[in-house]
Amino acid sequence: MAHKPARLQSLKSTDGGGTFDDMEHRVAFLEKSFEKLDGKLDVIINSIAGLKEDVSILKGEVSGLKGDVSGLKGDVAGLKEGVAYMKGKVETLPTVESFAALSQSLGQLTGHVHTLPSAAAFGELKGRVDSLPTTAKLASLLAVAVGVIAIINKWPRVIDAVFGW
Repeated sequence: MAHKPARLQSLKSTDGGGTFDDMEHRVAFLEKSFEKLDGKLDVIINSIAGLKEDVSILKGEVSGLKGDVSGLKGDVAGLKEGVAYMKGKVETLPTVESFAALSQSLGQLTGHVHTLPSAAAFGELKGRVDSLPTTAKLASLLAVAVGVIAIINKWPRVIDAVFGW
């Protein structure tokens, strides 16, 4: 700021006595100031050109990032579907309560199995079937097979009838 008083004084007009020397001095000072401004403007223009390049590079990188984000959106959507699928599977898994009920049912079933005829009783039945005539044997075996198939097909109803579920 030390130059300011000298600058103001060098640019200060005289009383207008018609001398041209002061004007030349003022014009020279202004030209010198504009030369300094030209240099500064060149630096600013070069900096702006560099900024334009940087912005152009950033635009390319942002465009690439947009593509990456779009890909991630698809991945996230796939993950959401997978999580929903797994959630559905987990919800169908048996609970502790259902295992307890199953254990109780198996205990009841074991009790009923003990009331079934023994192997000796089935052997006696086999002996009776063996003593039947051949056609009758065939009919008896067929009737037993049909009975077993009927029990297997109606097994849920049989369990309901036996256990009262």
